[in-house]
Amino acid sequence: MDTSCPLCSGTGFVKKEGGVEFCSCRFSHEDINRTLKIPKRFWDAELENYKFENPSETLAYTEALNFSANFDPKEGKGITFVGEPGVGKTHLAVGILKKIYREKGIKGLFFDTKDLIYRLKSLIEERKTNRAIKVILNYPLIVLDDLGSERLSDWQRELIAYIISYRYNNLKSTIITTNFSLTGEEKKDKRIRKLLGQEIELPKALLEERLGASTVSRIYQMTNVVYIGGRDRRRV
Repeated sequence: MDTSCPLCSGTGFVKKEGGVEFCSCRFSHEDINRTLKIPKRFWDAELENYKFENPSETLAYTEALNFSANFDPKEGKGITFVGEPGVGKTHLAVGILKKIYREKGIKGLFFDTKDLIYRLKSLIEERKTNRAIKVILNYPLIVLDDLGSERLSDWQRELIAYIISYRYNNLKSTIITTNFSLTGEEKKDKRIRKLLGQEIELPKALLEERLGASTVSRIYQMTNVVYIGGRDRRRV
């Protein structure tokens, strides 16, 4: 936030008839990305500049807009984007975080799951995990990006399972992106096959094999699962 802002003098709020409202400086480009812990590569990502090229991407965009507009932290509902690399899952997750913060004033946090595990491992070794884990468990909205992207040791699997289980039980909203099909049963779902098209394959690797059936079951119940098929946009 700009501490020299002439409107709010750095407080982040301006007086309005009947009360106060967020100052525009609170949502400046750099400020919002740092506040939500968004990686620099995705600083320009907004729902409005997500480019959809096929029906599944169009639906994912629509689901992201609806989720943002109807978000209620008391409900504990999240959204999971499933698809191959490069279809824009992280772009949509970041766009949702920004939109909810700007329009509802609810602050979420972005976590790359691999980086999160690495950092928690370091904190565990230093016996400093208490505050960090409380943030991850209790924030009203977080992103777990690239869930299941590496093979997990037993303690890492238990850690992810604990985070998801706690947030599930305590109605904390979670946005998940993953390159993994959840159980493999999706291939039998005619609605999903019709949406993606026979020429688009679902991810072959299964999140259930990485995290276990009980964790994936909770993901199904605590989030709306959205499948995205399309080309890898990282390959120009």
